[in-house]
Amino acid sequence: MAAPSNRPLIERAAALLKPHKTADGRVFGDVAAAVVSETGRIFDGVCVDTASWGLCAERSAIAAMVTAGEYRIASVVAVWRDATTGKLHVLPPCGHCRQFMRDLDDANLATTIVLGSDMVRTLAELLPEHAWPAAIE
Repeated sequence: MAAPSNRPLIERAAALLKPHKTADGRVFGDVAAAVVSETGRIFDGVCVDTASWGLCAERSAIAAMVTAGEYRIASVVAVWRDATTGKLHVLPPCGHCRQFMRDLDDANLATTIVLGSDMVRTLAELLPEHAWPAAIE
């Protein structure tokens, strides 16, 4: 699926990248996300991974969206920059993030997941077997 308008959202997320390395080697903020709500508002987030709990950038941005009283996601992108090469990578959401989006609102199955400058998929495509199973007779 082609989506020529992915670049601005990717660049917005990339602007949030400000990795912070702790003394014990953990890194915060090395993945960033931008989430567009159904109303068109954009929410930002970065990853915060601690030894006791981890928060992906997507869920961080979605939490900000929920705090603002919105639950339906139009599109989402997450990015990471390789510190060695400087190259920017678009990341697919992990399983926790996919399920989190699904759990917020059934309409989020139609959420556009940005996977590159010119590639998108819906959450339904990335979350197979998402329908509640039929009863066994």
